[in-house]
Amino acid sequence: MTCIVAAASTALALLTGGHGGSDHVVKSPDHLRVRQIADLMLRDVAVAVYDPDSPIIYYNPEYLDRFSPEMQAFFLAHERAHIELKHTRSSALRSDRQTRDQLIQHKELAADCLAVTRLGAVGRQASMAAMQYFARLGPKHYDDEHPTGTARALNILECMPE
Repeated sequence: MTCIVAAASTALALLTGGHGGSDHVVKSPDHLRVRQIADLMLRDVAVAVYDPDSPIIYYNPEYLDRFSPEMQAFFLAHERAHIELKHTRSSALRSDRQTRDQLIQHKELAADCLAVTRLGAVGRQASMAAMQYFARLGPKHYDDEHPTGTARALNILECMPE
């Protein structure tokens, strides 16, 4: 499993101009170092925590291992996009539940789109894998904070470079 995460991290680092390695610290396009920390207690594949000085991507290696290397690269690119976009939940937490969910869904779609853009032509297989995965989900979604599979698949398709 560690090899798969390291391979996905290294591939993503190469795609985004960062440096992979065993310490799982890579640089985002704006040269901000992003730590990647394994957490078996995480109830999601991965979660980004934006901090201007020390952003972190937490990932569950057992969940991540359930996916292909292309999907792993997409998920990590998606989380890195949240960091690059400086996404936090603070504004969403001040809203009623429906508005909060809509705000967070908008951020999820923006992160998907930036991930696709950053992966570019070199990472097209990762973007295609994500589009197909979400298309298979159809009207289902992970939770109320995430858009439906259909919405995410269409968004990814619209964001893909030609």
